[in-house]
Amino acid sequence: MAKGFEDKAKGLKDKVVGKVKEEYGDLTDDKSKEVEGKLQKKKGDVREHIGEAKNKADKKVDELQKRNDDRLEDL
Repeated sequence: MAKGFEDKAKGLKDKVVGKVKEEYGDLTDDKSKEVEGKLQKKKGDVREHIGEAKNKADKKVDELQKRNDDRLEDL
């Protein structure tokens, strides 16, 4: 399993929970809860981006390892 999967999943969870908090705050006129929700959504965005970066890094490492293995076989 890709290393970034867990971060992406947690990021999605934070975005969903944050949206619920934001909407709850809006409906109840609780500005504190609304802001808390917006911050949690942003945290989720960041976490998803971290997961994507980890996945890209893993893919690049795999490509480099394969290229290195291919070169070693050619020796």
